[in-house]
Amino acid sequence: MGKPRRLQGGFTLMEMVISLVILGIISLAIGSYLQLGAQGYVGAVNRDRTQAIARFALEKMTREIRHAAPNSVAVSGNCLSFYPVQLSGFYLGNPTGADVDFSPTLGTLSEWITIKSDAWMAVGFSSSKQYDDKQNTIFTVEDENDDEVLTATLSLPLTSSSPASRLYSYSDKVSYCFNRATHELHRLVDNELPSNNTLIAQGVDVATFTSEGAGMNSNGMVHIGLTIKSDQTGESSIYDHTVQVINVL
Repeated sequence: MGKPRRLQGGFTLMEMVISLVILGIISLAIGSYLQLGAQGYVGAVNRDRTQAIARFALEKMTREIRHAAPNSVAVSGNCLSFYPVQLSGFYLGNPTGADVDFSPTLGTLSEWITIKSDAWMAVGFSSSKQYDDKQNTIFTVEDENDDEVLTATLSLPLTSSSPASRLYSYSDKVSYCFNRATHELHRLVDNELPSNNTLIAQGVDVATFTSEGAGMNSNGMVHIGLTIKSDQTGESSIYDHTVQVINVL
């Protein structure tokens, strides 16, 4: 007679149900862990993006504001405006006519001699209004004696003086303006012509500008406040930044 066959064991219905429940709990835990990790990564990326936008905007404004002509900074509404210095130097003696002898400190001899005709001369200006008038056009700059002393011919005689005998060449006004409706920060050139409008930052919730400390013998301070809001997370990053205008009269 043959040997009786053994019955092969299997899972009971209860065991399968318990196994499925345990597997579901483990899967749910793993999914939640992965979701938290993904959310943390997305949040970190969005925060880094927000900080990158702020760093770029503040660095861009800082580089230009630091080299603004003395007393040319003005705040009007949501806009900060100033005149960047092109070239600079020290005038000699006490010029009273339209020809001014000077020694350049910023800009090479060739840059002064080939200066564009739409540049203006600033000496001892005490307000941004004097820069806005753009009255003293630089006609020519010549090196008559073939040395490091140049002669600038101006459209009008100088009517003001500098405590340190400084003179500056400047051209178009630069403005940084905050648009509340679009939450954008723009850089505008030459009286805010649309063709010279550059987008600097998006997602700007608040932008404030204040200036102080400018005077005849001192430079000025510009305070910038930026609040940038992330569209994805709704988080806001607040930045308070101060820029020193290094040019003085």
